[in-house]
Amino acid sequence: MIKKKQKELINFLIFLIGIFIISITFNVLVVPNNYMIGGLSGLSILFNYLFKIDVVYILILGNVLLILISAFTLGIKETTPHIIGSLIYTSVVYLTENINSILNIHITSVFLNVVAIGVLMGIGYTCAYLAGYSTGGTDILGIILKKKFGIPLGQALFILNIIILATSTVVLGFEMLIISLIIRFIETKMIDSFLIGISDSKVIFVKSEKTKEIKDFIINEIKSGISELKVTTGYKKKEGDIIMCVVPTEKYMKLKNKIISIDKDAFITILDAYEVYGGTNRYKLPLHDMRI
Repeated sequence: MIKKKQKELINFLIFLIGIFIISITFNVLVVPNNYMIGGLSGLSILFNYLFKIDVVYILILGNVLLILISAFTLGIKETTPHIIGSLIYTSVVYLTENINSILNIHITSVFLNVVAIGVLMGIGYTCAYLAGYSTGGTDILGIILKKKFGIPLGQALFILNIIILATSTVVLGFEMLIISLIIRFIETKMIDSFLIGISDSKVIFVKSEKTKEIKDFIINEIKSGISELKVTTGYKKKEGDIIMCVVPTEKYMKLKNKIISIDKDAFITILDAYEVYGGTNRYKLPLHDMRI
């Protein structure tokens, strides 16, 4: 129990570090240059440019609306993690709003600005994902679209960001679109390099003596379907089962750590999945399967 609390505290501290990196980068490098970075933060930049409304107010209003929508559509239980992330992110953005008066950072080169934003945002979001937290924003809307309309999360977020960037291009010009795309490209590559490799999903094979606990966690928490493969070991000729599942990259670290905590002797193999189509997730499973 103590180790679990310590791990939760460490994860929360990692999340805070990530949020501070994101917030400081946002206030010092993004807002002064009106760079579009997609998501709710990018939308706040657009409203600030058009109507001179403080970006923090837009973040607060946007997150409150999205949380309310999520609460009505997904329920309080699934909305709670987003509430925590949204509140902390918005609060830190507010607290660091005028931090450049202390740091006094001024980068005149557009190229260096773009690279710095992409790298720092990538590091910040990597910390958040490693800790298992969400920063709220359009991530919430993406999850709602996935559950209610069956649109894959990555595709839903891509569509939302395209809409935001397209609108911003009309207002801020084509050059800003190019800058925004470069920032997102660098940010994504940083996250891929530090956290999840280069694939959209991970295929995980698990050989363990505690398959029931692992299956329960995959079905109820990761919300993914599983397959059980009958195998015979080559040396001892012992028969057993191997669990196979495909999980989104953002959930892979959570699943891996949980498997190790359930069975430190588990044999785990992880492969990159470059494309996934069809299959079964938690929401498609019949009620009796959920109790496996």
